[in-house]
Amino acid sequence: MVGKVTSDTVMSASRLPALFGVSKYSTPNDELRKSIAAMDGIEREDITNEAMRWGNVLEPLILREAVARLGLDPSQAELDWPEAQRHAEWPFQCSLDGTIEGDGQQVVTDKGRGIFVIGSDSIFLDGRGILEAKLTRVWPELSPAIYRGPLQLQGQMAIMGATWGAVCVLYQGVELRVPVRARPAGAGKHPRCSVGVRRQALTLLPDRRH
Repeated sequence: MVGKVTSDTVMSASRLPALFGVSKYSTPNDELRKSIAAMDGIEREDITNEAMRWGNVLEPLILREAVARLGLDPSQAELDWPEAQRHAEWPFQCSLDGTIEGDGQQVVTDKGRGIFVIGSDSIFLDGRGILEAKLTRVWPELSPAIYRGPLQLQGQMAIMGATWGAVCVLYQGVELRVPVRARPAGAGKHPRCSVGVRRQALTLLPDRRH
């Protein structure tokens, strides 16, 4: 992890939970204020804490272990993404923890290995996959809360054109769970993400801010 690489002037995948009103930590209006402040040249206050620092330290270990459990080669994972990635059409960006190319193998839910296929009985890891790492002190969940990675992952998949993705969550430092999902059929345009980020972008136009 190289630290924050996205700009607050443009909506990012990690801010989607707040934009859609499902975040525990921020509201849509909070995100609007952050973007306006950034456009005015005001830097955001550093909110890094102990948990975030440990998350950064453990991120590559979490991702490599998750990749191995999915049956892929950890050495093939790309974990160096020092720049923000931008959507080809929308005013939308993301940072990435990691990506890996699938080899077409089929994966099914395996609770013993912490693998959970979401939305279907199985998934074929074919093409580019997005890897998002999370570290949390909460009790293990079957699928992470929507604000703890899943919504962010949808945004990352839309930006990168990925066919599948996994939120790799280390719970309480002792249990790794890897919910993996395919991009939903017909979700190439991700209409919910598109409408949300476009609406905020319109709000931030100079003649709409006063």
